[in-house]
Amino acid sequence: MDITNPLPGGGGDYDGGDDDGGGGGGGGGTDLGTWETLERFGKSPQGFILGAILSPLLRGLEDVIVEVLDLIVFVFQGEYPGLIGTYGLLDIPVFIGTKLIAIGATIGGSTAENSGVLGLVDRLVKAAVDVATVGGPLAPIILAGEIVVVVWLLAVIARRIILVIADAVPGLAGVLGT
Repeated sequence: MDITNPLPGGGGDYDGGDDDGGGGGGGGGTDLGTWETLERFGKSPQGFILGAILSPLLRGLEDVIVEVLDLIVFVFQGEYPGLIGTYGLLDIPVFIGTKLIAIGATIGGSTAENSGVLGLVDRLVKAAVDVATVGGPLAPIILAGEIVVVVWLLAVIARRIILVIADAVPGLAGVLGT
């Protein structure tokens, strides 16, 4: 058998056909891919077998690596970016910030809605002004005294809030000197 003309019967092409009218192609359908595969096996049987075994394994390894990377993205990002679906590690600060804003809105409230601490202070100031207007000529003195009480009350509340925040954050109490 000649390596340049591998087909039995002396056919000159690899498709088993007879293109020049001579020699006859008695091979019966050996295509180029099969011949190249046999040639690679003949040159290096060990490399051919390792390639045949390792090629699907490497393709499977590629799928595993993609799945691991998708899992890492899922752990950090969650199901979707932001607070939708399953939360990831990156959603923790967003979640905490959202909760702190909600707590602050509840505590602080608003003067327009008369809710929370600000609503309470607003009602106290309005009540104090109403009391001072009844005082007649002593109204400025009563109003000044009430302002001192309100400012003292706000200072006490602000100090308590700062102490609570300083205790909640590790190391902040030492920085503030509380």
